[in-house]
Amino acid sequence: MSDMWSVVKTAPGKGNLAIERRPVPIPGPRDILVRVQAAAVCGTDVHIEEWNDRAEKRVPAGVIIGHEFAGDVVQVGSEVGNIRVGDIVSAETHIVCHGCDLCRNNHDHVCYNTRTIGVHRDGCFAEYIAFPAENAFVCDQRYSVDVLSMMEPFGAAVHGAMEFPVAGKSVAVVGCGPIGVMAVAVVKKLGARMVVAIEPNALRADMARHMGADAVVNPLEVDPVTTVKSLTPGGHGVDVVLEYSGNIPGVKAALGYIKPEGKIAAAGLPSRPIDFDFSEFVYRGLSLKGIAGRLMYKTWEDLAGLLDAGVDIAPVITHVMPMADYAEGLRLMRAGECGKVILKPEWS
Repeated sequence: MSDMWSVVKTAPGKGNLAIERRPVPIPGPRDILVRVQAAAVCGTDVHIEEWNDRAEKRVPAGVIIGHEFAGDVVQVGSEVGNIRVGDIVSAETHIVCHGCDLCRNNHDHVCYNTRTIGVHRDGCFAEYIAFPAENAFVCDQRYSVDVLSMMEPFGAAVHGAMEFPVAGKSVAVVGCGPIGVMAVAVVKKLGARMVVAIEPNALRADMARHMGADAVVNPLEVDPVTTVKSLTPGGHGVDVVLEYSGNIPGVKAALGYIKPEGKIAAAGLPSRPIDFDFSEFVYRGLSLKGIAGRLMYKTWEDLAGLLDAGVDIAPVITHVMPMADYAEGLRLMRAGECGKVILKPEWS
């Protein structure tokens, strides 16, 4: 077990991904070593391949990419007491400092000094990964390892969906990629009276319906503001917007169909700054909250409870393929031709 296969960002710039042999990582005294059983492709992996501005600023050349995964623990550090060899784990991908004012005030999910698995440090598109035991989430083995590999993005969906009360409310979910469609299922389970999905991609629109959306609006075919309002009680608009798209016209449209005192939870990342009328927030009493990852570790407890309550995210998986075919997984994600792509550690 001296070497392993892995997917590496070999150099800065567009592309520059390759399968390489790397040493199996050696866990420190507070770390665990995990054999990856399944890894999920994320939009961040596509951004690293494309080398967008965020990737250029954060990703060192030579890093193993990938951060959504599940696997079995094969080694624990000498100071680890709560994780056992044989446990199936996923991981909170944000490794934080515990020393800054944010961490000390229970805001460690936005720690100034966050280092992210598969971005700043080696990730999970590999046979093995080592990371701090405190970041491990011991999984319920009643669920398939493919589903368990999606706990990190499911957590992002749960964080956004639970930021504001949704029981009895009308909710718009903007952007029904994998995280958005999981959020549809969550807000339905939490008692939303109406869920409207905003999604132009036909495959993902169908997935949103399957996950419980009461209506799906294609903003390329109809005016989203007029249409969403027409679906809501009194035509006044929705109470809550969950923004997972990062699409600038989509964000602006949401300001038109959210009603006064409405709440917006924003997890999507636009490619450039958005200009909007700030007075709208003042005069209409709107609230906007950024959703950064998952609350550490409240969101992980929430998502475990939601799974036990019957939220089924398995339908989000549309493709399962060998990790050697990672390039096709990235292509599917980039083209919007998939839900979640799961990679298995098969290299030949």
